[in-house]
Amino acid sequence: MHFYTKYKKALEAHGYRIDEHGCVWDERGNQAASEDRFGNVGCSDYNVTEICRKAQAEMDKPKPKPKSKKKVV
Repeated sequence: MHFYTKYKKALEAHGYRIDEHGCVWDERGNQAASEDRFGNVGCSDYNVTEICRKAQAEMDKPKPKPKSKKKVV
């Protein structure tokens, strides 16, 4: 699994595209971020970093626990 695939939905909402190699491309076809074969991540676009930061903060929020239903006798 590549680093940017977990942020795919958030990046695509802002017009970025992720290819099968883990590279992020903007809407003009410029490479905005990439991951090499060793897993090192490089990002030249500050917007990609900011989008991923916000998406990670959203994923880290605790999910609400379902309320237990009481049985009525």
